[in-house]
Amino acid sequence: MLHLPSLMDAPVLYAELNLAKTRGLRCTSPPSLSQVGFLVHKSPIEKCSVAVQENRTEPTGRSAILECPRDWHPHWDKCLFISQTSRTWAEGLSDCSLRGATLLLIRDGEELRLLQDFSKGKGQQFYIGLKYVQVDKVWKWMNGSILNTNILQITGKDEENSCALISHGEVFSDSCSSDNHWICQKMLRHV
Repeated sequence: MLHLPSLMDAPVLYAELNLAKTRGLRCTSPPSLSQVGFLVHKSPIEKCSVAVQENRTEPTGRSAILECPRDWHPHWDKCLFISQTSRTWAEGLSDCSLRGATLLLIRDGEELRLLQDFSKGKGQQFYIGLKYVQVDKVWKWMNGSILNTNILQITGKDEENSCALISHGEVFSDSCSSDNHWICQKMLRHV
């Protein structure tokens, strides 16, 4: 069984949400990047969509317990699945999709550091949901967002068929055809 010291040793947090009186959501413009550093740029529409998905309650008005599926590991509001095999980036993406998930999207520097600490303990590198798009000449996350290079730098070549890997010391580019482990993510589910 896989042991994730950085991710598993943290206590699981359960929260009671009382959203019954919420009539609607107000979506505002995102804060400027000088105020908040994100690795993923999201438009106001994407942020609103996420907020709507997160504000679900059970019809009975009871609070919902959030938990990860079996063999997944809680990490903040996400569940992470660590592959036990090495395959290409596309095969990792396909495996995540079959699990109802996507390759990992890193939100900020704190999450990046935690994942790098985890990979240091494993001595491995992992594909994440970041790929170089030759036509646009930019790194894009699986959700279509452009990488904020002020927060995260990719070492290695920016060329066609380059995918990002996270290791203990860096995030670097490698051929998407190389065999590596990968990390899938999905949001915590209501049970």
